[in-house]
Amino acid sequence: MPRELASIIFAAGAWRWVVLALAVALVPLALAAVRPARTHKFTMAVALGLRLLGICLLLLCLLDPQRTFPEAKPGANFLAILADNSQSLTIKDAGSAQTRGEQVRTALTGMDSHWLASLSAQYQMRPYIFDTDLRRVRDFSELDFKGERTALAAALSSVRERMAGQPLAGILLFTDGDATDLAAALPDLSGLPPVYPVLIGKAEGLRDIRLAQVDVRQTAFDDAPVSVRAEIAGEGVGTQDVQVSVLPLNAPAVKPGQTDPTPKPQTVRLITDDQSVDASFDWHPAGTGAQFFNVAITPPPGKTIDEATTANNHRMFMVDRGRPAYRILYVAGRPNWEFKFLNRALTDDPQLKLDGIIRVAKREPKFDFIGRNDTNNPLFQGFNSGDDTQLYDQPVVRIVYADAANQNELRAGFPRNATDLFAYDAVIIDKVEAAFFTNDQLAMLRRFAAERGGGLLLLGGADTMEAGGYVNTPLANALPVYLDRKASTTPQGQLAWNLTREGWLESWTRVRSTESEERARLNNMPRFLVSNALNGIKPGATVLATVTDETGKVFPSLVAQNYGAGRVACVAVGDMWLWGMKGDTEMADLSRFWRQLARWLVTDVPAPVELKVEPAADGHSVTLRVKAFDQDYRPLDLGTAKVKVTRVGAANTTGASAFTEVTLPAEPVPDVPGQFAATFTPREAGAYMAEADVVDRSGKNLGHAQSGWVNDPAIEEFQSLAPNRALMEEVARRTGGQVIEWSQLDQLAQMLPKRFAPITEQRSEPWWQQSSLFLAVLLCFLAEWGWRRWKGLP
Repeated sequence: MPRELASIIFAAGAWRWVVLALAVALVPLALAAVRPARTHKFTMAVALGLRLLGICLLLLCLLDPQRTFPEAKPGANFLAILADNSQSLTIKDAGSAQTRGEQVRTALTGMDSHWLASLSAQYQMRPYIFDTDLRRVRDFSELDFKGERTALAAALSSVRERMAGQPLAGILLFTDGDATDLAAALPDLSGLPPVYPVLIGKAEGLRDIRLAQVDVRQTAFDDAPVSVRAEIAGEGVGTQDVQVSVLPLNAPAVKPGQTDPTPKPQTVRLITDDQSVDASFDWHPAGTGAQFFNVAITPPPGKTIDEATTANNHRMFMVDRGRPAYRILYVAGRPNWEFKFLNRALTDDPQLKLDGIIRVAKREPKFDFIGRNDTNNPLFQGFNSGDDTQLYDQPVVRIVYADAANQNELRAGFPRNATDLFAYDAVIIDKVEAAFFTNDQLAMLRRFAAERGGGLLLLGGADTMEAGGYVNTPLANALPVYLDRKASTTPQGQLAWNLTREGWLESWTRVRSTESEERARLNNMPRFLVSNALNGIKPGATVLATVTDETGKVFPSLVAQNYGAGRVACVAVGDMWLWGMKGDTEMADLSRFWRQLARWLVTDVPAPVELKVEPAADGHSVTLRVKAFDQDYRPLDLGTAKVKVTRVGAANTTGASAFTEVTLPAEPVPDVPGQFAATFTPREAGAYMAEADVVDRSGKNLGHAQSGWVNDPAIEEFQSLAPNRALMEEVARRTGGQVIEWSQLDQLAQMLPKRFAPITEQRSEPWWQQSSLFLAVLLCFLAEWGWRRWKGLP
């Protein structure tokens, strides 16, 4: 609301004639006094003007001018006082014997709080403290400065809502201005009365070392699946060595004889305040699931660092190591070297479980021999017959199981129903013709990628892709290439493998950690001899690698695309095993390539039960969202879900954990089949593990999922230790207030009533009683006398 302007009235009406008579008498006298200077018109004009101005000011006093202005009516308006209760006020400024919070407490409750009594005579006081939320208090003795956040925007909004319709004259805001709920823009300040920030703290002389940023990256790259880059910044500490460590909070215990995978601490040196330094860690955490780690800055052994706070010297983060196991089904039309190297490579990854169906002999024509009742395939003569013995018209297959507990799942060969097939996360088809599968099985493979979200890989060679009769089959629609578009030429002679530009950008297609090493590896790769001529690349598919034949013609060799909810890829080369035959280094490279390709296939493949943690709109709570599928991977129709939340550990530098636990029912999400949701609000800083279990209508447990998140408000609370004066000045400007200095607190009782107030009364002050007016009169006459003396006049 705009402030009413002051006005001037003249109260002494009877004196007007006296003033007029005096003016008539004094003006000619003033003119006569400067007559000697009539030959110097400029000198005469200045002297006359100064004397007349003094006379006019004296005559004005006889009219009794009154200055009238609106002023807050005592006791009719409210004044809200908001005190910041966040942890950032525990900082002690340079040269100060008190922390910032102690200064606020002294000003509001101690011996220096007499200004409050004066202000209480003018306003009805409404005391509040705020940190994560706004709370009304009786007095400010409740300040403990343990709040985890400075929710400044939320506090102002809450005051506006609570005091709506009340005569609120202003908000007196004690804070350092470092709001944690403001990003780039100011909050909505409409409807707020003038805000008067009292800024706490000073930026000069602060000494602090902090973790400015921690970036966590997980990739399919086999050597370093977890990479952490910590950016360390210093302020006021000069050249300083610090030690940076990554400490596990809930990593599996290291077994006897095993090497601890936790990376070793690093020592970095800070040089100047305006230049940060980085510490990078690459390692392969043991175990699976959600794991929490803490990046911590500590002084080098035997040394100490004097700084304003250590709350910003550590930061927690979570690494999702995935499910305990991903199941991959390998189907081959003949025994081959490819399976040997592939199986050996995936065995080295404990999370990848490879089951294999390898055809040993094709089906034989079925004949009825007179006098012979044995219908078993003669390949099995001499062995005990049983349910596993293939018949004449059935192919002879060998089943390889990664886990003995699942050895009954493939007794009948390739899965004949979606439930059995969808138990796998990826399928690899190698040198087997389309006729090996029934039409329903080919359709199931397409659904496996599109609906199940699984990974599907076709390897090149004979009896596969266009040479395997897959044209016009249901599976052909899912492939990233058109099989019915035959190439005019086929790869000839020795074939050189190369990465495309897109392939260089994908970490899972590269084997070495640097570009120079990768280029050297590509140049030294053996030449392949077998490759399918993939001619028509579908829109949306990406060519990641090519082969170049002896004529210089380039053919796609690795093509991938997203199909429905899953991923599909084709490797055109049919003798990748030659890569591993060249030497030990090449063998390791081939194994790494297969593992990374397999991990790409199973990445993001949905599990029967999935759990995601989503930040809620208030920025503090989280929504735990559970997605559940039935055995055919359709959204669960009816079922119940519950989520157990465990507090893994608090922010510390030792990795010590304190556990608390709560179980929440997850309610079905309306109009979204198969989804459940629960809301949880963490009360303490730390790492939180969430585990979900879903039961269908029959009481069968469909699966278990886990996820987690980190509640570490100190990241934002102590990101900057300097008071944010610019923000507070802008808030004050936009609301019509002003920043109040500590030295002005005693003057608030006189300052604020003269500013905006919803309920006002008219006040008047005699203008002629102002000492400045008499000083102006005296100056006019002295200046006139001095002017005449200077010009040599009497």
